[in-house]
Amino acid sequence: MRESAGKSRISRIVMVAGGVETLEYFAEQMAKRFRELGYAVFFYDLKDEAASARTLRKFVRTGQTALVTFNFQGLEKEEGVYRDGIGYVWEEYRIPCYNIAADHPYFYDDRLHDLPPDYHHISIDRCQEKYFREFYPEYHSQGFLPLAGTGLCENQSGGGEPAGSGQCAEREYDVILTGNYTTVSFFEPYINWINDEYAAFYRGIIDDLIAHPHQTVEEAGIRHCEREMGETPYDELRIAFHRMIFIDLYVRNYWRGAAVRTLVNAGIRVDVVGKGWEELEGIKRPECLAIHPQTDSLTCLQMISRAKISLNVMPWFKDGAHDRVFNSILNGTVCVTDPSRYLTEELAEGEGVCYYELERLSELPGKVRLLLDDPKLRERIAAAGLPKVRERHTWAVRADVIAGWFETAASAAAGLG
Repeated sequence: MRESAGKSRISRIVMVAGGVETLEYFAEQMAKRFRELGYAVFFYDLKDEAASARTLRKFVRTGQTALVTFNFQGLEKEEGVYRDGIGYVWEEYRIPCYNIAADHPYFYDDRLHDLPPDYHHISIDRCQEKYFREFYPEYHSQGFLPLAGTGLCENQSGGGEPAGSGQCAEREYDVILTGNYTTVSFFEPYINWINDEYAAFYRGIIDDLIAHPHQTVEEAGIRHCEREMGETPYDELRIAFHRMIFIDLYVRNYWRGAAVRTLVNAGIRVDVVGKGWEELEGIKRPECLAIHPQTDSLTCLQMISRAKISLNVMPWFKDGAHDRVFNSILNGTVCVTDPSRYLTEELAEGEGVCYYELERLSELPGKVRLLLDDPKLRERIAAAGLPKVRERHTWAVRADVIAGWFETAASAAAGLG
């Protein structure tokens, strides 16, 4: 158990419930570990702010409490924690705010204003961290902390049963993908929202990213901006990128749809879990596409644990990881994914993952068939990745990192760091 050694050390943590279900599930997994470490944890409920705000004030202690949140929840001037002319409750009680931004900073440009002075921005991708440091130097970048995974069997058995054994070994799905889909036609109004000249500019960036998918959106965007307008100040670029977030969504959905379509049209059954898949274009073998409705995180994990292969298409994290990868491995399922620089550093081919390249999707069905036809190969690959992911890529491990940051800050405040 962690001991509280002085008023400057964090002993209480506020987290957030009642927002995005996936983020709440992540927070709950970290909270389990925080409590094991001896922290008191309180969940502020966005669905019942009046009552929750009263309890919050009873829970916090000045200088001994931290906020750990995702995607600016609790930092959007919510009524229960913010008052005009006064500011945030976090400032009033000297509460440092650790915010895990689960997407690129350009999604949040409108939120990266009027934040508490003790704000710590956590990036889940190293390219995103670099972008944040360059484009938002007025805020503190805490650093890089990738998304993590949850092992169902481990949770159910207190760690005694390895993922892939017992009930988790029953594999009724050949290939599963958990995630929503939006048809690219949905983004046409955003491409054409100004005039033909701007539409051509946006389409040029999109075509560049599809032709060269190893680029980040900002790498392609800056190059196209400089070609059209010359060197552009960061203040203008960050506004421009915020207005172009539809490009990020366009390309990630383009490739997500393309990967599923490639497998289905090759006669490989794919079970997809999420909204929008009824709109997937170009399907020639509809009997091979099984659509399940959007559901909660626990149900997705249960379905992944009953799949032979978990298909992942990275949501344009070029130097980070997605929780689907780690969730799959922790539940004994081989993850077939496109790579990122960080992923290939952490997991070699065959360590729970099999990599494919977006620009060579025609090779994907062959890789998947090889795995489906060889259960022993799948078992070896899944087992090979499990020890490393258990050791390095669970939400408990992420909680340990954040707890370490608390200790470093306390030591620095005491003049010891």
